[in-house]
Amino acid sequence: MMTIMNDATMPSTDKSAPDVSIMIVAYNSAALIESCIGAIGPACQRYRHETLLIDNGDGSTEALVAAQFPWVRIVPSQGNIGFAGGNNLLAKQARGPLLLLLNPDMVLHPDAIDRLIDGSLAHPEAAAWGGLTLDENGQPDTGNAIAIPSVLEFTSTALGRSLVATRPILGIDEDAKVDVLSGGFVMFTREAWEAAKGLDERFFLYCEEVDLFCRLKQMGHSFWRIAGARGYHAAGHGEGFSPMRLLYQSAGKMEFVRRHWSRPRAALAGGLIWLAAFERHVMGRLLGSRKPRLKQMSEGYRHVALRPRLWLAGYHPETGLLAKLASTEGFTSPLRPTPRAEHAAGTPGKEHPE
Repeated sequence: MMTIMNDATMPSTDKSAPDVSIMIVAYNSAALIESCIGAIGPACQRYRHETLLIDNGDGSTEALVAAQFPWVRIVPSQGNIGFAGGNNLLAKQARGPLLLLLNPDMVLHPDAIDRLIDGSLAHPEAAAWGGLTLDENGQPDTGNAIAIPSVLEFTSTALGRSLVATRPILGIDEDAKVDVLSGGFVMFTREAWEAAKGLDERFFLYCEEVDLFCRLKQMGHSFWRIAGARGYHAAGHGEGFSPMRLLYQSAGKMEFVRRHWSRPRAALAGGLIWLAAFERHVMGRLLGSRKPRLKQMSEGYRHVALRPRLWLAGYHPETGLLAKLASTEGFTSPLRPTPRAEHAAGTPGKEHPE
């Protein structure tokens, strides 16, 4: 049974093993990390916890955290190894029986982690429990509507309206069993994490948590969203129509279907993803002069629509997105070494490209 802590706003100095290990993968997240880590104490007052961070970026986030939050365990950076690689490395260093993945653009509400762990005790048969992520208006954001990819969903999106996005979000008013949880605020049992061998590092960015939930579900596990565990999500600290973000999302989806579907179905998925992007690009071009958001949408989908060869192979090491970015003029590979901040060098023990 977990050990209940007395109320406190800072981590316990008790040297015994924590009840939960909070893992943060940062990528040039200095502008957000203070709010993220500052909210952890009030969010987890009744359970022992530790916080681990790895900086996949230029070292500025690592340096800030080392200076202002000395109780955070900083795992030395290995460059931009992606969301999956960063979390897998943190999990190997973590000491708790529960592993909580927390995005640096999350600001948890008071008691959020306490309630998440309470939820794990109320639903002990599950392998993972997630919180409800909210937008700036306090409403559930689209991260709560993640689903395992399907031909039906790709088709509905290509026809103009995602079925998943229009379905009611489960777990708003009461705890609910779901198929997938957002990777930005989710907690796994170490046993399930290790049985699945963590996140698949062939996914550099996006769909890695969907792949993990799919594999865990195939192993017979269930997952719950805990209604009382909430936090504000700063939408990945980037624009929703960021061209690079949409490229990575498309590559992540293709990597998933390449791993889990037959070649004909994967090819169909690629065609539907491209069609949805092309429609949005053209619509924005035609109507963008009257509606600025449509103009942003057109620009955002430009690379996905006009350069499908960049992402159709997913993250294949030779023909996938990262390889293409490294060899295509006008693009910068996220895997190229990022100059580390001088004051971060030698710090003992990442987020996403924009």
